Amino acid sequence: MNSSTENLLAIVRESVHRIDPYSLLAGGAPKDEFDSEILAIAGRVGRCKSSEEVSQAIAEVLNSSFSENSSSIVYAEEASLMFSRLKLAGIVQ
Repeated sequence: MNSSTENLLAIVRESVHRIDPYSLLAGGAPKDEFDSEILAIAGRVGRCKSSEEVSQAIAEVLNSSFSENSSSIVYAEEASLMFSRLKLAGIVQ
């Protein structure tokens, strides 16, 4: 895995861990609890052109994984932070 991919995964991991769906990590779940969601989100956000697209990607992955129907607006603040970090890292433009 190259450093760009590692950086992408680290940024996405941080965000997903802050979101912590159902407070699983806070409840003692292992740190790899959301690895499949992290990989799925990372596979999408590298192509995003805005924080809104990042928010949509997060919502689609988490809704699919947890059989939810949350609006992407729920993830807007975290998506904005993630998009800024991805831009700073040169992963997105």
